[in-house]
Amino acid sequence: MIKIVSLFFMALLLNNCSSKNLSPTNVSDYFWSAQKEKHLDDAKKFVRPQDQKNIALQKSIKIKRFTFEKASVQKDSALVPTKMFLQSFLAKDSDRDVEIDFDTTLEKTDDGWKVNLSKTKEALYIETAKKFSKGVGIGILGKLQDKMQDFQKFQGVLHEIAESMKKSLE
Repeated sequence: MIKIVSLFFMALLLNNCSSKNLSPTNVSDYFWSAQKEKHLDDAKKFVRPQDQKNIALQKSIKIKRFTFEKASVQKDSALVPTKMFLQSFLAKDSDRDVEIDFDTTLEKTDDGWKVNLSKTKEALYIETAKKFSKGVGIGILGKLQDKMQDFQKFQGVLHEIAESMKKSLE
């Protein structure tokens, strides 16, 4: 129900308000809400014209929720610190969120603030790759540690057999 109400208000805002008057944080919020819900036509309204052809995110990225911190605004550009919670890429951890911190980059245009999607995607993808590779590395390290423990147990058994054989030969 909340999802339907938020979509209704977002659609109402899109139809009745010009994005010229929105702050960088508001534009980021509307853009990421549209991306989360896979409403790419709505998302296009909040990006620079040159970014509108490649609006979709990688299919593996599934946004669960996001938050913003205070935007850093300079003349014609803004950075909105974004914390995004994605569904885990690993099947065994699909119920666990992956937290990604990056900046949503915006530029001031004649139509108001617009997301610079190429810079924003680059930041998102780099941080996602770091998290993913760290998770994979930790998984591999855990498996190696398990195997080492198994090997040490096996080595102990071999040692006992060797000692037993040595005693029986004496």
